[in-house]
Amino acid sequence: MNKIEKTFFRAAHAVALAGLASAACSHATATLERPGSGLVIQSSTLFPETIEYDARRGKFLLGSFREGAIYQVNADGTTSVVVSDPRLCSVLGIAVDPGRQRVWAVNADLGASTKPSAAGPKKLATVGVYDLVTGTPLGYFDLAPLLAGPHLLNGIALDGAGNAYVSDSFSPALYRIDTDGHARVFLRSDRFTGKGVNLNGVVVHPDGYLLVIKKSDGVLFKVPLAHPEQFSAVQIGQPLVGGDGLLLAGAQSMVVVANKTPDTASNAAFVLSSTDGWQSARLVGQQPLGDVYPTTAVLRDGRIYAVSSKLNQLLLAPADQQQELRVQATIRFIGKVTR
Repeated sequence: MNKIEKTFFRAAHAVALAGLASAACSHATATLERPGSGLVIQSSTLFPETIEYDARRGKFLLGSFREGAIYQVNADGTTSVVVSDPRLCSVLGIAVDPGRQRVWAVNADLGASTKPSAAGPKKLATVGVYDLVTGTPLGYFDLAPLLAGPHLLNGIALDGAGNAYVSDSFSPALYRIDTDGHARVFLRSDRFTGKGVNLNGVVVHPDGYLLVIKKSDGVLFKVPLAHPEQFSAVQIGQPLVGGDGLLLAGAQSMVVVANKTPDTASNAAFVLSSTDGWQSARLVGQQPLGDVYPTTAVLRDGRIYAVSSKLNQLLLAPADQQQELRVQATIRFIGKVTR
């Protein structure tokens, strides 16, 4: 890490994230509505996995699984590049730090990118940090040496001090990158193992813990930031199999976007409500999203939007057929948050 990168991370602890502060409203609740036709992305090769929102510029941001970049979306569905880094292979989770105008990107390789990594499929496990305006790299972290085995870094969330938490879908771990730029295994457990894709979407709750979904069996975990070893499964009553993206709508309300596993096709958004600090939660809303492989959702001006791009088609296609795939991603309004 160079001197500029160190300066950035040492200063980040003073920044409180606007999105996290907004989520602290305990009375905010999410409700779902039937999605409409939505905004069609005018690029058939983007294959976004995560949607974020840049409030200062009023633009949606998409991370491209296929092209290894981050794009902003214009009102007509056209896109323009925000981050283009040759080190990025497949961008999965992205997270905006509005206070410092930074964007974080999770970088992996499943053999489905136009920019194959030197490490190779299931071996690349890096995280990049970039200036949100210029796209200039501010930090780049290799997490693969922290834990032996295959990797699929997937979700990322930021706490109010500027620390980043990253999930790994193939290795049973969560990682932490602190404000000094030091990366470590935050929590490892055999309870995170399973068939196929496991730990996925992750959010930081303002009361000091992570909530992270395990896609393969639909278990939601609560992980205290101060004592991660004291993590527990949130008692819901039914597993949210296929759970991918998490959106914290309020201290007691959360939206889960689920797609499918080899055995279960959920393809829906769910609303969970908790009144006991996420020891347990009730399923209070559900909205089918169709067979479009929805992945993540974001809050924009009190409205909830989800992105879908049939990403599963790309992941299942033989390598020699991937370049022929053309799918226009769609951003659809699926609900709102009231306070």
